[in-house]
Amino acid sequence: MAQSKFTLYKYIKLADGSWRYCKAAFYSNGKIKPNRCTVGGKEEEHPEGSYYLYHKKSWIPVGADALDAQRRRNAQLDNFELKRLNGTVPAQSPAAATIVGKTPLATASQHYFSNLEARGADPKTIRTYRSAVDPFIENCAKSYVEDVIKQDINNFMGWLRKQPAPQRRNSNPDRTYANKVGHVAIFLKTFGVSRLLKKSEYPQYEEKTVTAHIDDELEYLYAHADAEQRFLLDFGLNSGFRDGELAHAEYSDLVGNTLEVKRKPHLRWKPKKHHCRKVTVSQKFADAFRARGKNSKNSLVFPNESGKPNQHLLRDLQALTPNDKPFHTDLHKLRKTWATRLALAGLPVHVLQKRLGHKNLATTQKYLADVDLTCKEHTDVVEKATYTPKPKVVKTGTGRK
Repeated sequence: MAQSKFTLYKYIKLADGSWRYCKAAFYSNGKIKPNRCTVGGKEEEHPEGSYYLYHKKSWIPVGADALDAQRRRNAQLDNFELKRLNGTVPAQSPAAATIVGKTPLATASQHYFSNLEARGADPKTIRTYRSAVDPFIENCAKSYVEDVIKQDINNFMGWLRKQPAPQRRNSNPDRTYANKVGHVAIFLKTFGVSRLLKKSEYPQYEEKTVTAHIDDELEYLYAHADAEQRFLLDFGLNSGFRDGELAHAEYSDLVGNTLEVKRKPHLRWKPKKHHCRKVTVSQKFADAFRARGKNSKNSLVFPNESGKPNQHLLRDLQALTPNDKPFHTDLHKLRKTWATRLALAGLPVHVLQKRLGHKNLATTQKYLADVDLTCKEHTDVVEKATYTPKPKVVKTGTGRK
């Protein structure tokens, strides 16, 4: 009988922020190299994380100390060899015995994200979820997902509060904090651990109001934009596309003066929540779009240097408004501006909902929450939309005088 394998791994954080099992590194004499792991064929230093033994498709936690982890691995091997010599089936190890009916947190994480990938979840979404679940597992005092209790969530929230706030411009740290707690709750619920917190105990945040650009701001943006930035502004203000829709836009998407948002398997991309739609653009922009396509060697409207979708359009746009400016811009704000201007021009809200790709009308109404109802443009629309009844004709008697 061949010797059973107890392969030693360490659950570590990679350069891209994700967490993975990577094999522990050893010296030529068989002694473990503390905090050294093999990543992509090369050794790297990783003091974070804990060690695990992989045995018969199970992950057995053996602690964060490298030497102790190796001692526990050797004990497992010795126990297996003893049973083999005695001619009996190897007994389940004490560490493995404790996991009957339970799932180690690291194993649960691996299954959870593997299933998300198998279901075709967007890679960006998976990275976002990992940014919450991985730190929770790293800082949780429990080894098994079934043992997680309310106090573990509270401890995680306390840890999150101590972390540096995001440095992105116009970010909403409270919402980021709340989202991370929510992502962890969804992860735990997948394994039957739910209702640890009451609704009132989840982190609260104030929704950031996204306002539309006024004409003076748009004039400033166009005056300081180069040709590429001007086309990005034109595209955003003519289509109301989301970030990902802009990044994955192709010249073939335009038919007549209608842009189509659709699945693109060849780019491994799909619209948000699979909401495919068609958006009518101005004839002037449609002509400029086609002219640009004739001079392009790439099917993508905004390719990066490698010819792939440019995922940094937001950064390129925000370069137009340094921190000393009284206003900021982003792709979402262009989308908001597009929707607001259409609403003021009289486009019915239910039609605008379809063009925005919103599932619920309430979401579209939020987009219009800050529309100035006293502005002249809105007043003109109201006047045009007001029904004016014809004067009532009163018949009088025809009797002779």
